[in-house]
Amino acid sequence: MPNTIRLHNEHAAHFSLERLVWPSGPTCPHCGELTRLGRLNGLSTPVGTWKCYACRKPFTIRNGTIFHNSHVPLHVWLQALYLLTGTKLKVGSQRLAQVLGVSVRTAWHLKQKIVAGLEAAPSKAVPAAGWHDGDIVMRCASLACQSENRPGSAISEARYERFLAAVDGDANSETDLRFIQALHQLLAARRDAAEGEDDGTIEVQLELGLLASEEPEPRTAIAPASAQALRIIR
Repeated sequence: MPNTIRLHNEHAAHFSLERLVWPSGPTCPHCGELTRLGRLNGLSTPVGTWKCYACRKPFTIRNGTIFHNSHVPLHVWLQALYLLTGTKLKVGSQRLAQVLGVSVRTAWHLKQKIVAGLEAAPSKAVPAAGWHDGDIVMRCASLACQSENRPGSAISEARYERFLAAVDGDANSETDLRFIQALHQLLAARRDAAEGEDDGTIEVQLELGLLASEEPEPRTAIAPASAQALRIIR
């Protein structure tokens, strides 16, 4: 069954990506646990956070992606990705900042990370289990669909209205397909990174070990000027 990718707020973005990447349920990216997992719903807990009760570590769908460890909400990343892929990366940082409601510096950072992530991602990645040819992007035009009555929901609604206005007349099945393919590439890179995580850790540990084992160069002690003067007088 085709999936629907939603961009209008944080909860919708997280849940739609979870259905894409984890069609059979979440998987801990740290230890691979499949069953002893629970969603954290505290008021101070970031949206989409899960906890693994096997390794006791939290995780989200962002782990291993360019979206990880970012203060920018996931739905903002996805809207930026759509704007960039829809214009074939021709939208400028200032325009991106105006639409997304972020600073120009943040918009520039988003653009650079997305471009670098797409360049590093495999161009012909193997689809994840939850991906289907008929996956679509839901552009929810009604406020009733956007509203979630949560803190910050008014900001999300205003941002999404600007996003809809920016893609009005240009968004179609072709731009949707470019967005979905780009998202597919970025999430495929996530799987590749997870598979090579152990090797990368070993390499870093070995490098640190080599650096730690190097002996410091011997230093020649220099006597103070007063001591040298005393030796000359004598």
